[in-house]
Amino acid sequence: MEKTDMKPVVILGGGIAGITAALELSKAGVPAVLVEKSPFLGGKAATFGCKATDACQKCGACRVEQGLRDLMAAPGVTLYTQTELVASRPNNGGWHLTLQSRPRVIDPQRCNDCGVCLEECPVPGAIQTTASAENHPRYALNPALCRYFLDQSCTRCQEVCPTQAIDLAQPGVARQVDAGSLIVATGFQPASPPCRGDYTNYELPNIITGWELEELMKEGGRLLRPSDGRPVRHLAFIQCVGSRDQEHTYCSRVCCAYGLRLARLVRHRWPECQVTTFYMDLQNVGPDPKAFEEELRQEIELIRALPGDLMATADGSLRLRFLDEETGQGLFRVVDLLVLTVGIWPGEDNPKLAAMLLLELTPDGFLKDGLAAGPENRGIFLAGTATGPQSILECIAQATQSVQRVREYLEAST
Repeated sequence: MEKTDMKPVVILGGGIAGITAALELSKAGVPAVLVEKSPFLGGKAATFGCKATDACQKCGACRVEQGLRDLMAAPGVTLYTQTELVASRPNNGGWHLTLQSRPRVIDPQRCNDCGVCLEECPVPGAIQTTASAENHPRYALNPALCRYFLDQSCTRCQEVCPTQAIDLAQPGVARQVDAGSLIVATGFQPASPPCRGDYTNYELPNIITGWELEELMKEGGRLLRPSDGRPVRHLAFIQCVGSRDQEHTYCSRVCCAYGLRLARLVRHRWPECQVTTFYMDLQNVGPDPKAFEEELRQEIELIRALPGDLMATADGSLRLRFLDEETGQGLFRVVDLLVLTVGIWPGEDNPKLAAMLLLELTPDGFLKDGLAAGPENRGIFLAGTATGPQSILECIAQATQSVQRVREYLEAST
């Protein structure tokens, strides 16, 4: 299928779905342009750590790192990070796109990932970094917080960079691209607590999200209370935070899997830690869900209830009140750390993308799967969590399927 004059397929989104699509196109000899809004590739899934205990838990996190390694060596793939789609129009069966890239102030040829810029920056969050070793550079500036981009009052990172890799005066770049087809794989945003009731009072001490626990576990740190650094002896998870409520009535599907696998991993690393999980219903997890749940109940306490009240105790612990499912009696658990297993919300750019690409939104705000509406608006395909909650492995499968549909479309267009 490879032709030297073939228009590239533009992939919007550099998460696992976008990476998979780029790799599949590369294998097929189809040129691809991968566009990622953030400075780093891998998406949300790149923040996940391996959940293996004595055996693989089939979480799929390792597939992301492997995908990134393969992507860096894939022929025919052009990568644009810190880049957004800002305008589009149908063009002879394809699309004419305007891509806007933010200033790339850190030169990847000079940067050695030493991290001095992060250490010396006076503004927390102005220098971003990634846990994935496959991204280079592993550092980037956040224009929303960087003083240079706000009022040019600070150039500290540029001054201390030992390899002179930072040039704050670098301009942004606008690119015009004619695409033969598009794959939209722009992902999702994690639910943002507080989402439901008093127990998600995020201002209380010793409450974190599942994403934050993922990061801690991936880095291999100790399990300590954020408020005072004391070891966590009793930890609780609350499932379905940001899902199955009045504003987000759907099930995020993946929360059970990542929350329960995290619970098992905590028990595996720190057997002395007691773990309680509060839930409404449990999604099937793994290839043998019944065996998984039976093993899980031997390791952690599973309570089918959602705490209705949450308060801090004198020593900084958290007191959770819930109703016993069988008796209706009010019961309590006191825990050192509470983990909110947050769900999947539609990407914040979905309405803008839908308007630019003439796509439809589902009632929940995700991009509607299938071909774009309208006779002159074909050639757009969707992949990953842009279409709704999916696991890593489901994103990979759907992206592979989308590439097959792209190839069929391109063949029919020639």
